[in-house]
Amino acid sequence: MRRALLGLAVTALAVLAFAGPAGAATGQVTHFRFSGTSADAFWFTSTATSRTDTSVFVSKSKQGSELFADQFTATFDSSGNFTGATDTSAEVTSGFSFTLLQPLDSASLSGLGVPGQTCTFDANFNLIGCTATTIDVTVAWTGQGPISRSVFNDHFKSDGFSETDHFNGTFRIATATGTFNGSTLTAGDLQFAFLATDSSGTVTVCIGTSC
Repeated sequence: MRRALLGLAVTALAVLAFAGPAGAATGQVTHFRFSGTSADAFWFTSTATSRTDTSVFVSKSKQGSELFADQFTATFDSSGNFTGATDTSAEVTSGFSFTLLQPLDSASLSGLGVPGQTCTFDANFNLIGCTATTIDVTVAWTGQGPISRSVFNDHFKSDGFSETDHFNGTFRIATATGTFNGSTLTAGDLQFAFLATDSSGTVTVCIGTSC
């Protein structure tokens, strides 16, 4: 669930709507809103000389759609010493399809030729460089077990700053399989997956030096 909440927070940030200063008395007001559905999943595989993490998060909301897909592979020599890594990722708001069937029953994602980049790192984890690429990613989720609901509202205030949050959502653990640029993402390699639907938002107000 924590992963789903984090994914939703990232999506909320991506749909930032900024309202500038409304005068000295009110300061700067910033709104974050999300109302829609999402799904995420994380897989891990390893060999004697490599380890690969693959993560996918996708959402559809009134504010728009977002897809984040990433595959990070670290390589090692025969003694287990780190020798370098590659990271292929994409973060887009179009060029893919996402459907979630309620009540958090199943979901599907298809993104072909999604623009992204591949970055390489040396044995000291220094960035060597990044090149543009395209990513093909597909995922199918199936809900498992009960649906959980979470509701909270909170308010924080200090000198020159205040924040009000609300969240009302449902979550369900899922199984997920798929492909990422030709590599197969199996249920056996899955570490976690979630389906979710929620309505959430944050309003922050800052005045003077707190901004």
